[in-house]
Amino acid sequence: TYGEKEIIDFLDAINNSTQYLSETIDDFRNFFTQDIENNDFDCVNAINKTLKLLSSDFKYKEINIIFKRIESDNIFASENEFKQVMMNIFNNAKYVLLEKVLDEKKYIFIDVYIEGSYVNIDVLDNAGRIDETIIEKIFEPYFTTKHQTQGTGIGLYMCQEILFKHMNGNINISNCEFEYKNKKYKGTLATVILNAIE
Repeated sequence: TYGEKEIIDFLDAINNSTQYLSETIDDFRNFFTQDIENNDFDCVNAINKTLKLLSSDFKYKEINIIFKRIESDNIFASENEFKQVMMNIFNNAKYVLLEKVLDEKKYIFIDVYIEGSYVNIDVLDNAGRIDETIIEKIFEPYFTTKHQTQGTGIGLYMCQEILFKHMNGNINISNCEFEYKNKKYKGTLATVILNAIE
């Protein structure tokens, strides 16, 4: 049975998700008209807001979120579009982690760092490598490795479109190997690159 605090947290998460989805519908309605309101916002704060929406689901599915580095900076863009991009990236990592049969803990690592005038956001999972025969296709519209009930296939394509057309940014996806707590892992690294406000 759930305690009073768990029920309140669950209802709060539903309320936050409902508000977010309402804003998302408005943003996608305006996507091709360029009628997007941009402002200055802290990217790490926006990432934390996105994770709050996903926290109950990640906790239930035993996915551990690890911040490696936090070098916060402001960017000028639509905060809600940025959260949509990050939501898509986090959900993609979740789907891959849940599809794999892992005999180890499930991790998503987040690394936010500044290089010159750019903010870099790395999202790394330990779900294994993407097949090299499909990695070049993942930004194509309607390409998906998910079952038809799990997604539309426009996720990473839309992320790239939003970042490139509305934020003067970019996204890269690559396979990598890394070590955490003296254990070696294979995973997928998504890197979002944005201009910092000088």
